[in-house]
Parts: sequence; C-alpha cells; structure tokens
Amino acid sequence: MKAAIALLSLVAIAQASALTKNYCRSTRKTYTAQYDDLPFIETGSNPLPNPYRYLTYTAFQIEQYDGFIPPTSGNQWTMAFGGSGNISLFDPSPKTSFQLESFSFSCVAGVPQPECAISIWGTKASGSVIKRTIRYPRLDPGHALEDFKMNKTAFGLLWRDLKSIRFSIARADNGGDMFGGLALDDVKYTITTKC
Repeated sequence: MKAAIALLSLVAIAQASALTKNYCRSTRKTYTAQYDDLPFIETGSNPLPNPYRYLTYTAFQIEQYDGFIPPTSGNQWTMAFGGSGNISLFDPSPKTSFQLESFSFSCVAGVPQPECAISIWGTKASGSVIKRTIRYPRLDPGHALEDFKMNKTAFGLLWRDLKSIRFSIARADNGGDMFGGLALDDVKYTITTKC
C-alpha cells in the first residue's frame, strides 16, 4: 500500500513538472493604429511618439483632415512627406514579430496628380525581404472633393514574421518623383511573441 502511494506521488510530481515546463504559450495581439488619439499642432511638426502601439515610426508624422482626402476613420492619419518612411517593431527581441494585415492609403500631391506606385518592403525576422507594389489612382480636376478617398489593401500570410516595413512612392507611369506624401490610416497588424 505504501509503495502504491509513493508511486502515485511520483506520478503526480512528474505530471506537475511536465505541466510547468510546457506552460509557456505564444501570445498574439491585434492592433489597429488610427492615430486619432495623438495630439496635433497646426503650426508645428507632429512626429509620432515612439513607440506608438508597439511600433516605431521613422519619417512619419500626424496630419489632420484638411478638406482634400479624408482619413478612413476619425480626422487624423499618419503621413510620410516625400513618400518614404519606415515602420518597425519596437521590441528588438528575436521572439517578437508582427504580421501586417491591412491599411488604408493615399498619395497626396494635389490635383492633378498622376497615378502613384507605392512600393512596400517587409523585412522578416529571418532577414529575408519581401516586396509588393500597390497603386493609388490618378486624380484629375473636375471631380467633387467627395470623390477623392483613401483606398484599402489587405496582406496575406506572406506578410507575417516581420520586423519592419518600409515605403516609397513614385509616379506609376515613369518612376519619377510624386512631389507629395504617403498617407496611411487604420494600419492593422498582429504582434506575436513566441516562447
């Protein structure tokens, strides 16, 4: 009887030890950066605080709706003047990465404005780089301001395990300078932390 109790005690300890060792689970949390909770000063530069929702922004700042192209939500978005900027994960840990899911976008260079090609590069935790190019349509005079809207794009599973993304805009017809900026809103992403 004592041997059976001792054996059961050993089994219980072994099971508790196994449960403790396997307790860690990866965490995933999805965020949507809408930028409406950030301060805006009309006469000044409005860089994003770093980090903002666990991401670090380089060359992006906060802009408010000025009557031209409205943000998708609220009255603010983030803009990279000159059309290039970077967004990277604030946590440099090799266990942390993010998946880019979607965002709204526009090229902002006034009217008329040629079709805009937006190149997006993603750097993965492995160091490999992926690329995608999306387009924002030409804006011609003669349209009501209500016709000008941000477009939305979604990203598939290829855009997971990222450490950073970078952007650049150019004219779609000849690769020349747009002389404008890239506006983003409702940037949706999921941060994963592995064990």
